[in-house]
Amino acid sequence: MRASYGSEYKRVNAFLLEKVESTDLKLAEYNQKHPNQINGEVITGFLQDKPLSCVDEGKDLGEFTMERLNSDYSRNRIGKSRYENGKSCMRIFGEFLRSQKKGTYKPDGLYIGELTPELVDDYITWRRDVKQNGDETINHALAPILKASQYACELGYIEPAINNRIQNMRIIIKKSLNEDTEDDDVKFLTERQMAMVMEYYKTCQEPRRKEFLEMFMFAFHACGLRIIDVMTLRWCDINFDDKTIRKVMIKVNKRHIIPLTDQALAILNKWKEYRLGCRFVFDLVKDSLDLDNKDELYRARTNATKCINQSLKVVGEQLGFDFPLTAHVARHTFAVQSLNKGMSLNVVSRLLGHGSTEVTERVYAKFLPETLASELDKLQSDFNKFSI
Repeated sequence: MRASYGSEYKRVNAFLLEKVESTDLKLAEYNQKHPNQINGEVITGFLQDKPLSCVDEGKDLGEFTMERLNSDYSRNRIGKSRYENGKSCMRIFGEFLRSQKKGTYKPDGLYIGELTPELVDDYITWRRDVKQNGDETINHALAPILKASQYACELGYIEPAINNRIQNMRIIIKKSLNEDTEDDDVKFLTERQMAMVMEYYKTCQEPRRKEFLEMFMFAFHACGLRIIDVMTLRWCDINFDDKTIRKVMIKVNKRHIIPLTDQALAILNKWKEYRLGCRFVFDLVKDSLDLDNKDELYRARTNATKCINQSLKVVGEQLGFDFPLTAHVARHTFAVQSLNKGMSLNVVSRLLGHGSTEVTERVYAKFLPETLASELDKLQSDFNKFSI
């Protein structure tokens, strides 16, 4: 810049000179790693402060991961819950980059080619020490990142050796030798344990915990209603005359009709006394919650679930249960007890609101033997005539 440019010409020239020296240095380093591969695109990449190698074309890791999530969700390869979880995980990953000063070209972002096993290891440590997350939660948080890494490797953005190491970062959940691993994802209460919960409720001196127990029992009596549908249940969804709930289930986004038992109606009638003028039946979320705002709904669900599960966990510990008592246990308990009482798999599937009986069978088939045995007993007298 000539002096005639103005009083800032010296500062501008110094800035341009520093930019030239920096770019020349980067180009020299790049040429050492990739001889005779410098072209206009590479130079443009350096001028725009893209990564040194430019192999990843300057793509942001978070944006790249969200592109994959959006693509999978739009093609029905993943469900809404997994999609929302992935979005939340990437938001928290950005928080990690910002708080730990791990971001590169911006505080909460880095390029795809800058993803390393060491960074993932730091992220795991941060989730464990700062967020106080368990191993299973951390594995869920890693899922979108690992999937993005695999896809980036296929596109040539990440070296296969680096990606292989990143894929091996998932935490191995240790299992007790005496633990039946097939039942890990289905925790339910026996009739005796349900009776223990009811006795606890009768003597409970903490008002809020007692309310949470009422919500738990309502979920059980309302045919295993999911916690997300308990918290978003509106008075307008309930028809007290024909004893049904007609509601769009949040997870599957389909309208579902649920018959209400006398026990479920009794709980609703109790909550009528101080919630009838409100929008939602149970005070787990604000009445101003926008059910069409998916981000707002997800945050509300996360907060509400955390509150109720923390309280229920204390109940389970005091009663000596060997697994954490959560709101979702009510759903599993309804399904398992219904099957063991002889209800058909097809009917249970419809009451739970599953899309098909295949889903119900995959989750609960292992709890059918008792029912099958009792059904076979009904045929025993007729089959006796075929004895040899």
